[in-house]
Amino acid sequence: MDLNKVTDNKEFWKTIKPFLSDKVTTFSKISLIANNEVISEEPKIASMFSNFFENAVSSLGIKKDECNECFGLSNPVEIAIKKFEQHPSIKLIKENVSIMNTFDFMPIETIDVIKEISNLDNKKNGTFKNIPTRRLKDASDICGPILCNIWKEQVLLNKIFPNKLKLADVTPVFKKKDKNSVENYRPVSVLPTVSKIFERIMQKQINDYVINFLSPYLCGYRKGFSTQYALLSLLEKWKSCLDNKGFCGAILMDLSKAFDTINHELLIAKLHAYGFSIDSLEIILSYLQDRWQRVKINTTFSSWTQLIQGVPQGSVLGPLLFNIYINDIFFALKEVEICNFADDTTPYVCDSNLKTVLEKLEYNSELAIAWFEVNYMKLNTDKCHLLISGNKHEHIYAKVGHDVIWESNSVKLLGVTIDNDLKFDKHVSNICLKANRKLSALARVSKFLSFQKRRTLFKSFIESQFKYCPIFWMFHGRQINKKINNLHERALRIVYNDTTTSFQDLLIKDKSFTIHHQNIQTLAIEIYKAVNDLPGGNLKELFVKRNDNYNLRSESELVVPGINTVTRGKKSIRYFGSILWNSIPSNIRNIEIFEVFKKEIKKWRPINCPCQLCKNYVGNLGFVNISNN
Repeated sequence: MDLNKVTDNKEFWKTIKPFLSDKVTTFSKISLIANNEVISEEPKIASMFSNFFENAVSSLGIKKDECNECFGLSNPVEIAIKKFEQHPSIKLIKENVSIMNTFDFMPIETIDVIKEISNLDNKKNGTFKNIPTRRLKDASDICGPILCNIWKEQVLLNKIFPNKLKLADVTPVFKKKDKNSVENYRPVSVLPTVSKIFERIMQKQINDYVINFLSPYLCGYRKGFSTQYALLSLLEKWKSCLDNKGFCGAILMDLSKAFDTINHELLIAKLHAYGFSIDSLEIILSYLQDRWQRVKINTTFSSWTQLIQGVPQGSVLGPLLFNIYINDIFFALKEVEICNFADDTTPYVCDSNLKTVLEKLEYNSELAIAWFEVNYMKLNTDKCHLLISGNKHEHIYAKVGHDVIWESNSVKLLGVTIDNDLKFDKHVSNICLKANRKLSALARVSKFLSFQKRRTLFKSFIESQFKYCPIFWMFHGRQINKKINNLHERALRIVYNDTTTSFQDLLIKDKSFTIHHQNIQTLAIEIYKAVNDLPGGNLKELFVKRNDNYNLRSESELVVPGINTVTRGKKSIRYFGSILWNSIPSNIRNIEIFEVFKKEIKKWRPINCPCQLCKNYVGNLGFVNISNN
């Protein structure tokens, strides 16, 4: 190995990253196969992607608009409102939302524009040969007043979003399966840098208005929400039901090209139902319409094509508009709860009777299919999955649309593998497999690296594998925990070039904790946010504060709920989290500043932790806590 490639910082990351990361952007040539012919010429590839992205929605066979007559109207916004005034979604919104104020875009000051410019990421430039982000930042004192004036005169006064800011360079991003198939790529739009500034201004003003209208279970693209919260909301309700000998069921629904199928006029009608003024809707419609894109393959471009529907993936404003568009599905499906993140929608039911679970799932699946159809979205029933949990003795199926779906023993939901026993050994085993591969790569190059770089790679690419939704899968088996600890120990031995020190002493040397203890600390942080009603404290529905009328000696702050079983009761966040929080020393628990609490809790090691992973097994006694002191 060339030592310059590991001693020079820039060359180091360029050289090492491909060994450890699955998400490395390279300029390697894309080759596609069409009609049994291998195509490697960049102009042809760009053209193929452009044609595919342009026709992706039309190939789904979604029906065209069926609407009211709009004679005598010339304003496109008023036409859209009239066209869909009897639409089921519009009726649902008006039935469930009370409008107190009308939304209008507000003027901004130069300082607001300069602030948005300063928040831009230098690493993310705009379209080809457009103004580089760094240059825009350097000239923010000059550009700020000009852009502020454009917002006031062109956007607010003339209600026009600048056309030049709607030209996108689209990069095909590989998803999975065959890299030679155009169907396995999704389009990510790169927009001019200035467009991001105006979009962020619009996004903040819209979000401040609609935040109270959005469902608390709509988790995608929202500050303080996450896939972990969406998953935990489902899991805890399931465990509570199963702890009382009930049954749970879910249908994982797969949408085709969800962002690309959004109907602009229906979106405008929905925004109007939420209280948006005509002027604000004209600005939003101008933002959505007359958008053009071209596919970029390295330095080669396809011809320009026009977008007639959908929101651009990669834009700032698009995700919020998508959330508003799908929000009323929560009004439509009232007999089920929904686990949602972006375009992943999973209706689920908990009940004491298995027949009732299936009946509600099938009935609400029909409602969901009807909602998707009238909202111009396409459900791919071939990729739907059924998960049933509970003490049953037969294989279960459900009817979804015209298809019969048999239950799966395990499914992948929002990136986490979950089985019908609510165990996560398979998921964590897959994490360990990925981490092991990266650890092997680190071992091969470790002798060329300094200690600091070995540790940085370990933290960035190996330990980080266990950071996705850790609270969701933390109640795994003891054998899996042993596998994690063995991997963690091997990694520390490579980082410190130490083959003799014990695992516990390596952790002390590293000033770190086991993955399990890190997960416990993460849970404590989430409980702190919930107990103190901080932004992102979405788990507060799981915990009940003690409200004693007497000054008792107990320092317990949370009520520990009653449970019936170990697997579904003790191994739940509502139960274990309450005990965990009560066990944290009050001087840490009562810290008023969140950042200070995070700093202190990451130094804290739970004593006599109640979970089985922290206990020792003693014959004829079972799992007991044995103090190490």
